[in-house]
Order: sequence, then structure tokens, then C-alpha cells
Amino acid sequence: MKRTTSLLMLLLLVLGSVVSEARDRGCYSSGSIRHRPGAAVRPPGRPPVRPPVRPPRPPLRPPRPGVAAAIRHEIRKDVRREIRREIRHARRDRFLFLGGLAVLGAITRSLPPRHTTVVVRGASYFYAEGTWYVAASGQYRCVAPPIGAVVTVVPPDAYVVAWGDVSYHYFNGAFYTPGPGGYRIVAPPAGVIVPGLPEGHEVRGGDHVYGGVVYREVLGPDGTPGFQVVGTQ
Repeated sequence: MKRTTSLLMLLLLVLGSVVSEARDRGCYSSGSIRHRPGAAVRPPGRPPVRPPVRPPRPPLRPPRPGVAAAIRHEIRKDVRREIRREIRHARRDRFLFLGGLAVLGAITRSLPPRHTTVVVRGASYFYAEGTWYVAASGQYRCVAPPIGAVVTVVPPDAYVVAWGDVSYHYFNGAFYTPGPGGYRIVAPPAGVIVPGLPEGHEVRGGDHVYGGVVYREVLGPDGTPGFQVVGTQ
């Protein structure tokens, strides 16, 4: 009997402890205040990264008055004056060339890109597409074709003039005949008629003079006007 009573009491104690544990599961006691577990505390996030702030640009510095400003003003004036001078020279050089030929006696600062140097009796000439030049104080002056000069080819627009048994290639006041090394400039024979004279020839009374050769205006055999060689100076 005693043994049975002891077992019952032990069973009651065990059941009481299990019921108390089930009732208080998840609760914590601290004195008379009960605390329930709250949400887990998350660590604070990183602050947003802001782009670096650039310092403002300093304002443009106004021109300094005084001597420096006066010097800069004079430099600008010189540059503008030089530009205007170059434009005037370029226009002058452009107007000197008529149909690719320079006017006799015209002065140019530079030669055409395609030119050759021809030495005649010790003097240097510059030849470019039927026009002849000589150096003149750092520039170049258009001159009459020198007698005796030899070129490899005649200008493509040369006019063929037959006189006697000889055929001349006439272009820009020059008479070319085939010879060793190409074509040689020769003195024109008296009586030959050419269709025209270059720009820059002189008019003396009824005669026309170009490169030391005297021409007279006549009608050709076919009735067209031309210029006949009547002599030399």
C-alpha cells in the first residue's frame, strides 16, 4: 500500500512538472514580469555612398588693365593686319593668271606646284605650263620665253603653225621646234602668222611688241584675223 502511494505521488510530481513546462514554454520569467522573445535585431545598413562634391570652377579672369592689355591689343591688331595682307596677295596672284598663264611682267610670290628649272646661257628660268619666270628679290617675275630653252614636252594647247617646210608649235609667244632632248624655243621667222598674242604685249602705233618680236595685225589666208611677224627689235 505504501509502495503504491509513493508511486502515485511520484507520478503526480512528474506530471505537474511536465504541465508547468508546457505552459511556460517560450516564456521567460524575471521576478513577476514575463518577457516574450521579440524579432531579431538586424545590424544597421551601410550609409549610401554619395559622389564627391567638386569645387566650383573659378570665374574667368577679366583682362588685366594696364600695359599687358595694351600689348595684347597690339598683337591682335598685327595678326589681323597680317591676315588681310595675305588675302590681298592671294587675290593679286590669282588675278595675275589668266587661263593658266601669267601676264608678262607680273610678280608672284610663289611658283606653280609643277614647274621645272631650265638654264639658258648660264641664266636660270622657271618653266610651268607654257609660262616662264625668273627670280626677282625673293619673288618671281613673268618674262618672255627665252630663245634657246629646251623643254621635254610642249604645252598641250600649243597651236601648230606650218611655215615653209617647218612646223612650229606656238604657245604664249614662244615658237617650239623638235630638237635634241625635246623641243627648243627658236626665233620666229619673218612673215609667219599666229592667231593671237599673250597678255602684256605692248602696242606701238600699228605694231604689237612681245618678247622683242614685232607683230602686225593682218588677215590670214583663210580670212581670219591674226598677227604677222614683221621683225625683231
